[in-house]
Amino acid sequence: MRALQRRLSNAFVAIQARYGRSPQARMPHPPNHSPIHPRIHSDAIPHIPHRASVPPQVTHEDLGLGFRHFAEQSLVGVYVLAGDGRVLQANDKMAVMLGYGLGAELVGLHIADLTAPEDLALLRDSQRKRLDGAETHVRSTYRILSRNGERHWVEVHGSVCRHQGTVALVDMALDVNQQVQSEWQSRLSDRVFESASEGILITDAEFRILAVNPAFTRITGYRPEEAMGKRSRMMTGPSAQAEINRGMLERLASDGHWQGEMKDRRKDGNWYPAWLSISAIRDNQGGISNYVGVFTDNTIRKEAETRLAFLADHDSLTGLLNRNSLMRIFAQQIEAAQLAGETLVLFFIDLDRFKTVNDTLGHHAGDQLLMAAAERLREQLRPDDVLARFGGDEFVVVLGGSPPQDIIAAIARRLIGSILRPFVINGHEMFISASIGSAAYPEHGDDAIAILKNADIAMYHAKERGKNAFQLFNKEMSNHALEQMLLENSLRHALERKEFELYYQPQFSAHDGSVCGAEALIRWRHPTRGMVAPDMFISLAEQTGLIVPLGAWVLREACRQGKAWLDGGYQFGRIAVNLSPRQFSSDDLLATIDDALAQSGLPSAMLELEITEGAIMQNPQEAVVLLKRMRELGVTISVDDFGTGYSSLASLKQYPLDTLKIDRSFVKGIPTDPDDIAITEAIIAIAHKLHLKVVAEGVESQEQHDFLRAAGCDIMQGYLHSQPVSASEIEARWHLGATQAGA
Repeated sequence: MRALQRRLSNAFVAIQARYGRSPQARMPHPPNHSPIHPRIHSDAIPHIPHRASVPPQVTHEDLGLGFRHFAEQSLVGVYVLAGDGRVLQANDKMAVMLGYGLGAELVGLHIADLTAPEDLALLRDSQRKRLDGAETHVRSTYRILSRNGERHWVEVHGSVCRHQGTVALVDMALDVNQQVQSEWQSRLSDRVFESASEGILITDAEFRILAVNPAFTRITGYRPEEAMGKRSRMMTGPSAQAEINRGMLERLASDGHWQGEMKDRRKDGNWYPAWLSISAIRDNQGGISNYVGVFTDNTIRKEAETRLAFLADHDSLTGLLNRNSLMRIFAQQIEAAQLAGETLVLFFIDLDRFKTVNDTLGHHAGDQLLMAAAERLREQLRPDDVLARFGGDEFVVVLGGSPPQDIIAAIARRLIGSILRPFVINGHEMFISASIGSAAYPEHGDDAIAILKNADIAMYHAKERGKNAFQLFNKEMSNHALEQMLLENSLRHALERKEFELYYQPQFSAHDGSVCGAEALIRWRHPTRGMVAPDMFISLAEQTGLIVPLGAWVLREACRQGKAWLDGGYQFGRIAVNLSPRQFSSDDLLATIDDALAQSGLPSAMLELEITEGAIMQNPQEAVVLLKRMRELGVTISVDDFGTGYSSLASLKQYPLDTLKIDRSFVKGIPTDPDDIAITEAIIAIAHKLHLKVVAEGVESQEQHDFLRAAGCDIMQGYLHSQPVSASEIEARWHLGATQAGA
């Protein structure tokens, strides 16, 4: 480009010499003109009378003949302007640059009409300096306006001459549009390099650092002058990463790109995980000349993943193993004990009077009490004993190694005694006790569920004895078994007698508050007991297998109701139906879903099936196949109560899911509990990374709603917006126009 400019200047000197002009005057550089902010179109350039004394050098005829000869041979645009800005002559090259065919088409046009409006002030200044005699030669860069309205950058070298007794302006225009655009792109790249939040480093082919951006310094602590010329440790790596770096170099050589996680050390000596993306830059011969590395500090994401992985196996409140982890570990211990011929003992612990404390002082005080109780229980156990929070105020202990009766009794006494000591929560002294039921393997069952159930039965007998007691399960415990049997018999007949009904809890869009779904919830209206709470019969139905026909009825009824609403013109999004673990593992689940959709006529896309983490993780490999087949039916799939099970992030991404429901135990602590806030934000972020929608259940306050919405949660469900209500009540709300949250 510079060589072309020099050739242009030489041509300019030649033509000036031919007409007797001297090219010795200084040619100032133009001001730096931004192409981004156009200014208001000014009036056309007025005629500026000539005030400088310019001695005549050539005649008009000589000028015309000489101009035509030079212009026809020139590779740049050449034109002559009268003092008032009209074009007197122009060559074809100038015409082409402006979108015309011949130079003659420009004659008579005003230069203001051929210049970008935002650059007219610069053009006027250039002409005024020459017409006033302040400058004999000028150089400026501005945008011409082509025939079709497009702007094009040119560099114009201008001088003055006499034409028919008056002053005329001679300009030569060089096309520099590509150069200006390249310079602008270069400045933009510099801004990106300097302002990027990711660390960027550029090295030579030997990984010696040539340039770093400010984010590099912020992340690593090394200033540019400390990094320049050093070999990049991130790219070359310590010896422990030799295998990783060999693979990286091979990929860079073959593909020109590599990305992955590397460990790097800051200037202060602390290690951190970095996600690094490296690209190879090749020279004209195809060899690698440079590398460009872009990296981010992965510390926060890794901490969130670690926390989520911990939550998959542990209770978020107490840090103990959760129910699913307990069942998995207990099942493994049973298998080991069976092979070794050993016995196991399971304690089922329930805190007496905890509900009174929770109802009196609130959930926060109840949570603090649970944490304190969990710590006391842990202190009484041996290192190899298992302690888990089963749910609510229930804990489970597993003693291994064939413990003798005296050890079993001693541990039980220590556990009960630890809970009897007063607790001080928020300045209040609290007194609670513990009831413990015990069952042994293989004496009281040959699998985890049977032993847990028998220990639970024994625990209820301990409560019946006045609480604060320890009870070993025995075969003579018939009273409680009889009650369970009666409830089971009633449950079996309830479906035939049509004692079940569905309530629906609406789900609302966090974005605009509109109804976007409704979760179907089963209720049992017993002829003598009245309304039976779901937690009193769902587990029994699961244990006895009655949950399968009961779940099939829920599916059919929910689909029927959804189709009725659809036919009535109600817009409700989707009907969500819970699938129990037992139902999820049944052989006829797909046929049940298909029949419910076919009989009702409900579009499959309007049915959402909610499955707990535990149900999926009972057999992950089979679950993947089953979920894919369910998706082929057209339904959507949601993971319910996320965070209470033990699914890992690695396994979660392999399942064909649409929605993730944050468990109410995390929502409960928002916005006061920093741990619940951090966990919830991490769950939402990771779910969106996996392209899953997020539903928050148990939203009971406006503060919770506002936080969840700001965090990016998609759908809200909870008592703040609506309790579960009957179908008729939902229809009444629709009739009254209440189709938004809070209506």
